[in-house]
Amino acid sequence: MMKPSTLIAFTLMGVLSFTGCQSKKQYKQQKARQETIQADMVPDIKMNDINGNNTSVKAEVAKNKITIIDFWASWCGPCIKETPSVVALYDDYHAKGLGIIGISLDEDEAAWKQAVDKLNMKWTHLSDLQGWDNAAAQLLDVRSIPHTIVVDRQGTILAQGLRGDDLRRFIAGELE
Repeated sequence: MMKPSTLIAFTLMGVLSFTGCQSKKQYKQQKARQETIQADMVPDIKMNDINGNNTSVKAEVAKNKITIIDFWASWCGPCIKETPSVVALYDDYHAKGLGIIGISLDEDEAAWKQAVDKLNMKWTHLSDLQGWDNAAAQLLDVRSIPHTIVVDRQGTILAQGLRGDDLRRFIAGELE
């Protein structure tokens, strides 16, 4: 028989895997903001890449037919669980024009870099190391992770919040 504390931990892990890691901030005006973002272009966000180089999201997006902007963090269990699916998607569609920009909500630079390396995430990675106060996450109203925003080469937002098979089907539909 499992100890009650172990049972609670497993239950919490299951809930987090299903829902994603949640911000503690209020969800005021989220629906209205999400509707605005749906029809918008992704703004030209600039932040440092994993090597410390100032990088423009718009410039990275322009290099690909379609780009997934993937908000995640090394401490987020659901993000780590989703990563093999994203790696496989990248491997299958990169040659056909898929790019990915990982935007980390980490605060610990070493943990961020170690996770990128360990998980074999070969795409562009950005972070301002501000956690939930990440400038891009704030600007795009990201309230939970993992969270994806799919854009075309001009930066037009095509879809948001897709994961797993839904994300794969959408990318396949755009690139095949």
